[in-house]
Amino acid sequence: MVKIMRIICLIICMTMIGTQVFAFGDASDNLDIKSDIEKRYGINIIIPGDVDLGEFNDGMSTLEKCIRRFPSGIIKEITDFYLQKGIVVNVIFDKTEIIRDLFSQDREDENSVNIYIKTLETSLYSESCHASEQAVMHELSHFISNYIIENHDLTELKKDFDRLNKGYEYGSWGENYGEAFINKHAATSFREETADLIWYAEVNPSFVRSINNGNNTIIHEKIKLLAKEFDLIFDSITDKTKLWLDAIPQTPQAWAKGIIGEMKANLLIPDEYDGLYEAYIEREDFYKLMLNMIGIKAREKNLDAYFDLGTYEEHVALDPLKGEVYVSDGMTYTNYYNYLTKSTDALYQAMQMGIINTDSVNESQAYMTRVEIAKALVSIGNELGMDISDYEVLAYNDIDKVADSDKPYIYIAASKGLLRGDGLNFKPYDYCTYQEAYVILNRLYKSL
Repeated sequence: MVKIMRIICLIICMTMIGTQVFAFGDASDNLDIKSDIEKRYGINIIIPGDVDLGEFNDGMSTLEKCIRRFPSGIIKEITDFYLQKGIVVNVIFDKTEIIRDLFSQDREDENSVNIYIKTLETSLYSESCHASEQAVMHELSHFISNYIIENHDLTELKKDFDRLNKGYEYGSWGENYGEAFINKHAATSFREETADLIWYAEVNPSFVRSINNGNNTIIHEKIKLLAKEFDLIFDSITDKTKLWLDAIPQTPQAWAKGIIGEMKANLLIPDEYDGLYEAYIEREDFYKLMLNMIGIKAREKNLDAYFDLGTYEEHVALDPLKGEVYVSDGMTYTNYYNYLTKSTDALYQAMQMGIINTDSVNESQAYMTRVEIAKALVSIGNELGMDISDYEVLAYNDIDKVADSDKPYIYIAASKGLLRGDGLNFKPYDYCTYQEAYVILNRLYKSL
C-alpha cells in the first residue's frame, strides 16, 4: 500500500510539473500556437504586454475549442467579411478576479471588432490562467449575433419574433415572459435575444430541448427560424448541417420507432436522450450509449474479465483549481464504470478500454462518421466475443476514400449486418443521426 501511494504521489507531482512546464514552454512554441489560431480563423490575438505568452495557453486552447463548437467555417466567413472591409477582428486576453467580468461583449469601431476574453488565475500555481468555456462561448455568440444584425437584413426574422412574442414586449419582464424568452436578459432586445438563443443552443442544447417537458414552445420556434436565417447568410451552413436540431424536441421516424421503443424498455437508451432522434450524434454520446450497452450485455459483474481490468483499491482525483487531492478507498472498477457512464468522462473510459484514441477524446463534441462507428462496433464486438475472422470484401464504389487499415472494419461491420451502405456506396464520412446510432447499437447488442 505504501508503494502504491508513492506511485500515486509521483504521478500527481509529475502532472503538476508537466502542466507548469506546458505553461512556460519554449517561447517559439507559444508563438506557434498563437499564430496557428490567428491564421486558421483570421483573427488577431492580443496578449497584455507585461505577461508571459505561456500564461494564456489555456485561454487560447479554450478559444479554439469554442470556435470549433460552432458550425465549421462560420467564424472564418465573418472574419473574412470584416477583413475585406479593412476591419480587423481582435481577440483580447486579460486577467480578472471578478466572475462577472468573464461575461462582457465585443466592441466595434471603424477599424476593428474587439472580442474580450477575461481569464482567472488558478490557485494551484499563479502562472497559469483559466478561461471559462461558457464565457468564451458567450462572447463568440454575441460576436456572431452582432455580425448578422449589423450586416444582413433581418427585418422578416424580427417580424416573426414579434409575432411569436404574443404581446410580450422587449425591455420588460413579467408574468409568463418565460414562455417567450430563453432568459430575462433575452427580453432586453432583439439583438440580445438573438445572441442568447445562439449561446444556449450551442452550449446547452439538452436544457433548451427539455423546456416544457420536451414539447415544442415559442423558444424552439425562434431557434428554428434563426437556424433558417443562418442557412441563408452563411455559405458553410446547409440543410445537412442540421443546425441546432439537438436543441429542438424531435420524434423518431416510423422506421426506427418500434426498435427505439424496445431499446428503451431494455434500458439501452437512457432518459437523457429523450427527444434526440434526427440530430447528428456527438462522439461522447455515442460512446456513453455504447458503454451503457456493454454494461447491460456484460451484466457488470463480468465487465472486468472482458476487458482485463483489475479492481482499484483507491481512486484519486486532483482538483487543479483548489489544489486538493481526493482519495476514495474501496472503489472497484464496476463502481468506477458506473460513475463514468453517468458523467462527461465516458470518453476517457472508452479510451482506457481500447475503443478509441486520444484524438477522439479531445474532439468529444464532434459528430460520429460512419467509418468511426464501424471501427467502434468491430473493436467492441471483438472484445465481447464476436467472430471477426470471417467477412466478405465488399466492392463499395467509395471504399478507396478510406485508409487501407480502415477497410477491414467496414467489411466486417457490413458483413455482420451492423452497418451497411446503400448497395453501391458506404458513405464513410457521412454523419449518423441519433436514431440511426440507436438502431446500429441495437444490432450489435443482439448479435453478441
